[in-house]
Amino acid sequence: MQSVPVTTVNVWDRTRSGWHVAFAVFALVCVVLVIAEGRVTAGSRALALALLAALCALYFTVGARALNREPRGRIYVAIAIPVTIAMFALVPAMSVMFFALYPQIWSLLPTRQAVAGTAVTSLGIGAVILVTGGFSEDAVGVASIILIGLFSAILLGLWITRIIEQSHERARLVAELDATRTELAQVSHDAGVLAERERLARDLHDTIAQGSASVLLLLQAARKSLPDNEHLVLAEETTRENLREIRSLVAALAPVELDGAALPAALERLTARLGRELAIDTEMTTTGEYRRLAPDREVTLLRVTQEALANVRKHAQATAVRVRLAYQDTGTTLTVTDDGRGFSPDAERGYGLDGLRDRVRLAGGEFDVRTKPGEGVAIEVRMDA
Repeated sequence: MQSVPVTTVNVWDRTRSGWHVAFAVFALVCVVLVIAEGRVTAGSRALALALLAALCALYFTVGARALNREPRGRIYVAIAIPVTIAMFALVPAMSVMFFALYPQIWSLLPTRQAVAGTAVTSLGIGAVILVTGGFSEDAVGVASIILIGLFSAILLGLWITRIIEQSHERARLVAELDATRTELAQVSHDAGVLAERERLARDLHDTIAQGSASVLLLLQAARKSLPDNEHLVLAEETTRENLREIRSLVAALAPVELDGAALPAALERLTARLGRELAIDTEMTTTGEYRRLAPDREVTLLRVTQEALANVRKHAQATAVRVRLAYQDTGTTLTVTDDGRGFSPDAERGYGLDGLRDRVRLAGGEFDVRTKPGEGVAIEVRMDA
């Protein structure tokens, strides 16, 4: 299965540039209205434009970067509210900026703080109306305007908040779907690899191994008739060595199926098989309380053991092998050690350990090899709980 790339950019993030454009448009409209306003003094007009310039600078340096409700968004809102109210007090036409301010309050603040910010803004608007009117305005009418504006702003804010929450939830679900697809693709790949290894092992056993065994029997029969023929002796030794190598390859390729059995039992079978084939001392021990691990981790530990024992067959010339599986509160540790000839770090690549290291890393574990020429090999895998 091939993983299909899925974008995890949510709707709110995709429309963020639209909010920037809207803010710029509102600011431009305010500039036009202030310039066209003839009922305000030049000083009020200049001060209002200066405040608008400061608000724009603050937005594009702080507010625009905090649309994911970062802490600095609170700083922006705390400054933007009084600045916008002040602009409205200087030039009433600049009330246009409230259309940009309310969405910002609800997108930059948590719900409770957004309600408080909306209430403060609405009360500020009402106070400006009363003060600029010399308190001659109808108090009931002003209160009605404040309440209607507050109610409308809160409804708009709750709607914006809901959109943001749904957008983030969808982004989370898409990310989970993408992760699941990737995991399924990996599982499918591993299953295909295991099936191919099993097919190769079966084919090697049924063809080359069986044919070599037959050739060995024929050579042994021929040598009885010609016991002093050096060519027959050499052919028999070569065939026997090739058959031994083929059987090692089959043992390394053939999967040890768990079939619902515990991982320690599978490792015990692997270790015992090696002892019988090489006639050496082998031991598998388990410590701690057994528990089932994630399937990919159990398969990884199984393959590490299998590959480590295959290296013992091919290279180690060992007389003893120890496999230890330890279940701990903090995780699980697998150790495979032998008393063979070991190797230098420069020769590690020839032992297939790079592939094991990558596999363990993909399963979320740590892989370590300790060895020196003549001092055996110790392979350790650690999986966190």
